[in-house]
Amino acid sequence: MKRYYDILILFFSIVIITSISTYAIIKNENKRQFKKNIIFSENNIFLNDSIVNKLLTQIFHERYMKAKDILDLNIIETELKNNEYVENVEIYWKFHDVLEIRIKEREPLYILKKQNFYVDSFSNFFPMKEIKKDLPKVSSELPEVDLNSVTKFILKTNNDSFMKSELDKIYIKQYEFKINLKSFDFDIIFGDSKRLYEKIEKLKVFCAFQKVQDSLTNYTLVNLNYLNQVIASKSLVYEK
Repeated sequence: MKRYYDILILFFSIVIITSISTYAIIKNENKRQFKKNIIFSENNIFLNDSIVNKLLTQIFHERYMKAKDILDLNIIETELKNNEYVENVEIYWKFHDVLEIRIKEREPLYILKKQNFYVDSFSNFFPMKEIKKDLPKVSSELPEVDLNSVTKFILKTNNDSFMKSELDKIYIKQYEFKINLKSFDFDIIFGDSKRLYEKIEKLKVFCAFQKVQDSLTNYTLVNLNYLNQVIASKSLVYEK
């Protein structure tokens, strides 16, 4: 009888120890697990949650992405920043079990037509994708385009609402700009970026008058290089 009680006590002891161990393992596993919350700081057009999750699993094996205590947030942040469509990333723990990932995409400012690249406001270029965004298209006779000068030019012209909505094409020749507008057929010799705002105002006046006066129609070339005047021609064309 005593032996029976000893066996029974041993059995219950094993059950209790096993239950405690199992509970500890489950509790520890729950501490290690976490949720991901992906937030895009502006309207995202290149990336989405699915793409970001794929990037994360490429950085670390899937099982590591489920274990909170072995994650290195700096490595994840650095690797995500290496993606060509990512401008900035912030990763931090929100509460104890939510990993918050804030991503800011690169915003395309214009298109390098020949190279088929977007360029952002920091002159970083990245591959084109089909998006519903009408951007200025830049081409050049130069073997290499000075992206910084083009970027500064477009950022400055974008300060004017008329130019921001109308600027369609930019051609760079001998470090000077020739532009085309969306609503007007003539070529525009803009020159360099000196006296930029004065040139924009002259162009706006010319365009406004062309809409209401027949005598200003059918011009093929407009030159803004001259101080306080606009030179327009119905016969000359811009030679590329």
